Amino acid sequence: MVKINDGKIRSEEVLFVIALKQNLLSISQICDKGNDLIFKKHGCEIQRENNGKLMVISIRTSGNLYTLSNISKGLYLLGKESDDWLWHKRLGHINFESLVNIFSKRVIRDIPSISKPSNDIFDSYQKGKEIWARLKVKEYYTSKPLEIIHTDLCGPMRTQSINEDKYFMLFIDDYSRMTWVQFLKHKFEAFQMFKAFKNQVENHIERKIKCLNSDRGGEFISGEISEFFL
Repeated sequence: MVKINDGKIRSEEVLFVIALKQNLLSISQICDKGNDLIFKKHGCEIQRENNGKLMVISIRTSGNLYTLSNISKGLYLLGKESDDWLWHKRLGHINFESLVNIFSKRVIRDIPSISKPSNDIFDSYQKGKEIWARLKVKEYYTSKPLEIIHTDLCGPMRTQSINEDKYFMLFIDDYSRMTWVQFLKHKFEAFQMFKAFKNQVENHIERKIKCLNSDRGGEFISGEISEFFL
């Protein structure tokens, strides 16, 4: 809820937007609360609908914006962007040193006073200039399918599948990048699922799986599985 004019006008059901730097006041909501907004050449007035009592006075600025003049202390309702950032965007996100130089030399007619902000870095700018780290070179290169199968088990998921499965298991062939996805209801089904997958792909291409690569999760380090791979 936002209070205007020491609480005489209230704007309820206010929405909070993290990235929004200014508060925006809904004109339709002010009207729904029993007020009239009268826009004039030099300003705007908010009056009570039932008795015409003047509640808030707004002044029209040189930038054709209507600012509220008698709002509660500490409340800022003007959705106005600073000239520094506005001209920065208008000129294709030019750096502020060049922008200040343009103002000092009056290269652009009627450009307002521009100064470099204390914080002139957006998160998106910073991320766009980050240097990407190089990926590690592969230690082993496969020459045929099924030489290395990468696998991982994911879950439990908050949303079950149509068949009430909570887990899914990935199998990726290192050589062909062929990917298989299997669904499981319980984590302990992983070993049986792998044996079924192994029989399927080995019979299909008539080759044997030579190596199974996993993140050493609990589903692949039990005694039963160790004996199977011996």
